[in-house]
Amino acid sequence: MQRAQKWLPGFALAGLLAFGWQLWSDGQQPAVDKTTAEKSTKVTGNRLEFEVVHSFDGKYLGDTPGHMGRTGGLTGPRPRIALGDKVYRDDETVGIVTNLELNRANNSLDIEFNPVDRARICVGDKVWLNFDNSSPRKTTEPQQQPSVSQESR
Repeated sequence: MQRAQKWLPGFALAGLLAFGWQLWSDGQQPAVDKTTAEKSTKVTGNRLEFEVVHSFDGKYLGDTPGHMGRTGGLTGPRPRIALGDKVYRDDETVGIVTNLELNRANNSLDIEFNPVDRARICVGDKVWLNFDNSSPRKTTEPQQQPSVSQESR
C-alpha cells in the first residue's frame, strides 16, 4: 500500500504535463489548408465569385425556381450588393438577386437568386456578381415634381 501511494502523484503529474503539452502545442490537430478557404470566395477587382450550393423548385405555393450561393471569408471592404442585381456566369446573365443574408460573425454571405431566360444552373457552378455597385441606376429622363397650383380667390 505504501508503495502505490508514492507513485500516484508522479503519474498524476506526468498526465497533467502530457495534457498541458497537447493544449500548448498543435497536438494532433489537422493542418489547415488556406488555399481551400480562398477558393470558395474570390474577389477579383469588382467581381465576387461564389459557388451555387443549393437549388430549389419553389419554397412556397406559386413560387418560382431559385438557386442559392454561399461565400465565406469576406474581409476588407463591405459588399455593396442589393436586391435586383444581376448574377453572371462568364459573361452571360443567369440570374437576379432575390435574397441576401450577411453573417458578420462568420464573415459569410448567402445569396439567393432566380434564373433568367431559362438559364441552366447546376449545383457547383461558379457564378459571380458585381461586388461594388456604388452608383445607382440612372434613368434617361429626370424626375419632375408635380407643380402646385394655387387657386385664386
